[in-house]
Amino acid sequence: MTADKRRNPRKAFKAFSAVAFIYTIDGRPVGPCRLLDMSASGAKVVLPDEAKEIPTEFLLALSRDGKVRRRCQTKWREGENIGVRFDFA
Repeated sequence: MTADKRRNPRKAFKAFSAVAFIYTIDGRPVGPCRLLDMSASGAKVVLPDEAKEIPTEFLLALSRDGKVRRRCQTKWREGENIGVRFDFA
C-alpha cells in the first residue's frame, strides 16, 4: 500500500452525508453533488448521473445557505467522481 502524499490530510465523510451544490463562476446553479472527502486544498466529489457537463472551474457551495463556497478547478474525473483543487488562483 502506498502512503498518502497529499500536503493536506483529507477528512472522509460518511456516504450520502455531505451534500454540496455546484454553481458556475458567475453564480448560475448547475446542480447538487456529494462530498466523499475534503482537505484544505481540495475535495473528491460525486456527481449525480445527470451531471454530464461540469465546467472546469466552478463554485462549490459547502453550506445549505450557499454562503460557504470554494472556487474549484477540476483536476481529474473517473466516471461520476471528480477531484477538485480549491483556491488555485
